[in-house]
Amino acid sequence: MSVLLLDVGNSRVKWRLTTLSGERYYGDSDAADIALQTWVEQPQRVMVSSVREQADLHTQLELIFGQRLQWLKEPLPSSPQFQHCYPEPRRLGVDRWLAMLGGRVQQSGDLLVVDAGTALTIDLFSGDNQHQGGYIVPGLRMAQNALFTGTDRVRPYQDEQNEQDTAPGKNTLNCVAAGVLRQNLALVQSLLDEYPEHQPLITGGDGQLLAGRLGLSYSPDLIFDGMDSLCAGSSIV
Repeated sequence: MSVLLLDVGNSRVKWRLTTLSGERYYGDSDAADIALQTWVEQPQRVMVSSVREQADLHTQLELIFGQRLQWLKEPLPSSPQFQHCYPEPRRLGVDRWLAMLGGRVQQSGDLLVVDAGTALTIDLFSGDNQHQGGYIVPGLRMAQNALFTGTDRVRPYQDEQNEQDTAPGKNTLNCVAAGVLRQNLALVQSLLDEYPEHQPLITGGDGQLLAGRLGLSYSPDLIFDGMDSLCAGSSIV
């Protein structure tokens, strides 16, 4: 089966198309342009993950794909693949849920799933598919923007470049960038130390940076793999 997976963010849509022959194609575009995208092969099934309502995009994609479209805005309340710890499962972000499902596709046993995007989310997922809880803090850009917009004297200048380093900054931009990077790294490292039996899996837009700093591998496809596991299984019809 050819499957198109769409991960809808705040302004961008990332996609993965798996053809009948098993070839995979990747891309991303503005949410406003995704309906204009042409595909190397027409998908037989389309799954969309979105943490926001995105009513206009939903309508556009329904017109294009019809009954082939499955829209995920919240986790399934129950499935063999995932046991919730939230009293209200629908309140768990669909992206976190999918990343844990994708982690299970890639690894057995206990997992520490790190998604470094707009927010940095870290979730503990046991080998018997029990969500053990997690953490949410501002991601790198959100933390920087909070400082730049919330304080009068902490602001970037046009001639300053973000060096994405942890060394002490020599200008305000790099002081902030290094500080928030160290914060994110320290949180992840503290959980790696506290839960050594959990295998770390790092994904998200800033995941490659964090993984490199921590000496870990980067897993960019966790959310797509989680969606794909639902398409291949019987959890969603």
